Amino acid sequence: MEAVDADKARLEEPDRLKRAPLPVVRSAIGGVLMGLANLVPGVSGGTMILVTGLYDEFISSLADVTRLKFTKRNITFLVIVGCAAVVAVVALAGTLSRAVTLHRSAMFSLFIGLTLGGAPLLIRMLKGITVASVVGVAVGLGIMITVAATREEPPDKDNIRAAAATGEFVINADYPRDVAAGALGMSAMVLPGISGAYMLLVLNRYETILASISVGKDYALSLGRDGNALDFLRVIIPTAIGAVISLVFLSNLLKWMLHRHEKVTLGLLLGILLGSVIGIWPFEAGSQAGDYALGVLLAAAGFACTALLSRISA
Repeated sequence: MEAVDADKARLEEPDRLKRAPLPVVRSAIGGVLMGLANLVPGVSGGTMILVTGLYDEFISSLADVTRLKFTKRNITFLVIVGCAAVVAVVALAGTLSRAVTLHRSAMFSLFIGLTLGGAPLLIRMLKGITVASVVGVAVGLGIMITVAATREEPPDKDNIRAAAATGEFVINADYPRDVAAGALGMSAMVLPGISGAYMLLVLNRYETILASISVGKDYALSLGRDGNALDFLRVIIPTAIGAVISLVFLSNLLKWMLHRHEKVTLGLLLGILLGSVIGIWPFEAGSQAGDYALGVLLAAAGFACTALLSRISA
């Protein structure tokens, strides 16, 4: 409770950041954790920044830069965090994509635990039940239930699963959905409790976007010898466009909501987080008792992991 209160107090007093040295090493670690979190459905990059004690610095720097208020400190901080996150994403995108497509039940069980493990953090930030927070939770749950009820399987799912073992992914572009995925994924990085990777799952673009990143990495490492590999740009470019739009506009809107309407916004985030597990139910018809037992163990391990991280005081 004290650690969360301290983070929120510093967030309201960004001038205090100017008097403290920039935590370079911790910024790099926070960036790596943010990158890994945004590859895993259910884990929020914003939460990882929060538990490393860098959330106030991140929000203040991001808001200043999007308003063209550049300082040596905010540029240095965002470059360190951004580069560390990109390295983590590029290094593990292919591995996590194959794990999700080939071991869906086990990975989704882990994701459910990781998701629910972030709930205690938001509950502590709420500091009690109010009408506004209850309304926010109800709206958040309603949104996620509606999303889960209307979600369809991705048209390229079978192709991706078939190629996952060999790494020969099929890239199917969907420009409107990729722009939306980039926008939601970037906005999810700003607030703790919302998973950018889960938003990609909701839009049925998780496997394709991770596969595109992996193909792009292979293209770069081969020094462009495979010209056909440029197909990955048909997914990466619209996703990046959506991310930039979100960075400039949505992140500031979400920050304003969190500061001006804190209770209802935190309640909304909690409802989204709790409802998100509906959309990643891991078991299918015909699952064996051993599948359920393994799923429960992985969910418990994921919950403990995220809950522990949320208790870390930098």
